[in-house]
Amino acid sequence: MNTRTAGGILLTGALLFSLSHASYASTPIKAEVTKATSSSRQTSSEVNVGGTWSTEKLEVGQSFTVSTVPTEGGAPFKWAASFPFVLNDGTRIGECIANEATLTCKVTEVPETYVDKTDVSGTWWARARLQDAAVGTDEGTITLNGEVARKLIWGDAQGTGTCTNDCTNPVHYEYARPENLKFGWTNDNNTVGWAIKWIVTPGTEYVVKDFDTPLGTSVKCTKSGEWDPATTETIESTRVDANTIKFTAPADSKVCITYPPEQMRVPEGQSSVTNHAEVNSLKLEATTTLRSNGGTDGSGSDKPNPPVTPEPEPSKPSEPTPEPSRPSEPTPEPSKPSNPTPEPSVTPNPEPSKPPTPNPEPSKPSEPTPGPSVTPDPKPSPEPSKPSETPKPSETPKKTEDDPTPSPEKPQENSPKTPVPTSLARTGSDSAPFFIGTGLLTAGLGAFVIRRMAGGKK
Repeated sequence: MNTRTAGGILLTGALLFSLSHASYASTPIKAEVTKATSSSRQTSSEVNVGGTWSTEKLEVGQSFTVSTVPTEGGAPFKWAASFPFVLNDGTRIGECIANEATLTCKVTEVPETYVDKTDVSGTWWARARLQDAAVGTDEGTITLNGEVARKLIWGDAQGTGTCTNDCTNPVHYEYARPENLKFGWTNDNNTVGWAIKWIVTPGTEYVVKDFDTPLGTSVKCTKSGEWDPATTETIESTRVDANTIKFTAPADSKVCITYPPEQMRVPEGQSSVTNHAEVNSLKLEATTTLRSNGGTDGSGSDKPNPPVTPEPEPSKPSEPTPEPSRPSEPTPEPSKPSNPTPEPSVTPNPEPSKPPTPNPEPSKPSEPTPGPSVTPDPKPSPEPSKPSETPKPSETPKKTEDDPTPSPEKPQENSPKTPVPTSLARTGSDSAPFFIGTGLLTAGLGAFVIRRMAGGKK
């Protein structure tokens, strides 16, 4: 195999390894311990721990672990059993595995109904039993994902942080009370385990029979009020049949106990089971109801980001498009009519000031009148034939027409606004005949003088 092939294989292997881990890589579920109780300070007594868990979204591989800090002799308590990691509606999302003193709840599957759900949260709780390793201590430690989460006072049956039951001494071995009884408990596989305990007289032979389950041959007898290993003796009995044994109680013994090795299954559709036993004709009976050793619940939001969909609602604020109603401001368009405001032809006001200038102009036409008086020069023109020059005087009237007409036109525009135009009223179109008549008269006088001068020369 060449180096390229080997390198490719290694690279492929590394990639597959990373992908396989990436698919399960996840941050731990956020969990809390909210309560912990200890029913007594004797070993085998119950310990209950519970809390909450939550995650933004369920993912395969998420988990949280609840454990304890071991003592020199080992774990102070051990979890009773494993149980499923489920939600309120019974949907199973994983397992809570009890391994001695460690309980790990892990998501192993995400149902389709929860693929899009968010803010998934719920509660959890688990049952444990106090162990011999806790003997001589007053409290234990509960850890969550390796971090100290809570101190538990042994015998704190209420979870208040103070011992309320069996508080005279630190943790001790289980009481060996002198009593005749049969009792049972629930195992992690929903089966029931049994025990038979009875008061004994040292040196007496006892025949023990269980009518419902086979018996083992091991029997323990104690000389004290506790099942202390230092004062407890283990005896091997004689088997009579699968369900029967016999033995002789040792010296100084007070109480003996035996534990049938087989677990009893609860019949389909039932939640409890009853067991019958007999010790030297003493009938013992007990009924045990299945108890859960732990459990979870939880639920999530049906619509992960409903607030995101309402984003269109914020678009409603865009309805401030009514701001375009500001275009309704075109109401100022009526201001266009305000353009008539320029009607305050205030600007023409200065123009009326111009009329005073034209006032002298009309005085100029008076100048031509002396003109004809100059023409009656005593020197008569010898050529009478030049009366054709009469058009020249007509030119002079043109000047009078040109000069006076423009000047009166300007005042005419402004005349209505000033009283001055009253004296110039004749400069308009009505005064035109006057000037024309004056011109004609002047021209006639000129022609008459010329003719007289011509006649004189003759």
